[in-house]
Amino acid sequence: MPSLPESLNGIVRPQKDAPEVPRIDRIRDVFRAIQACWRPPRGSGYSGQELTIRLSFKRSGEVLGLPKITYYRAGSEPEQREPFTRSVREAFVRCTPLPFTDSLGGAVAGRPFVFRFVDSQPM
Repeated sequence: MPSLPESLNGIVRPQKDAPEVPRIDRIRDVFRAIQACWRPPRGSGYSGQELTIRLSFKRSGEVLGLPKITYYRAGSEPEQREPFTRSVREAFVRCTPLPFTDSLGGAVAGRPFVFRFVDSQPM
């Protein structure tokens, strides 16, 4: 998947017992924090779905504006689509504002982030 210009990109996969990130001072920790908050739908197993969402954050760690879904790949079970997309939206509601340090908040405020949520079997 080609990168979008001028964006910070990361992949989020289901991970049980992912450690919470108490304070975010590095860009990679932004993706780890969202991964720790994401709760894929129960019973979905590895549905094969993927969803890419683009958004920006304010200096305070709040989401700036409305996130935009830029890609969606359906899995093998159509009834999992709505619960999967809802679980992604809920991760941002539950996790934000992110606990940015002042320096990271200033560095990333307004810059686009691209999160690719992947619900597939690890290889």
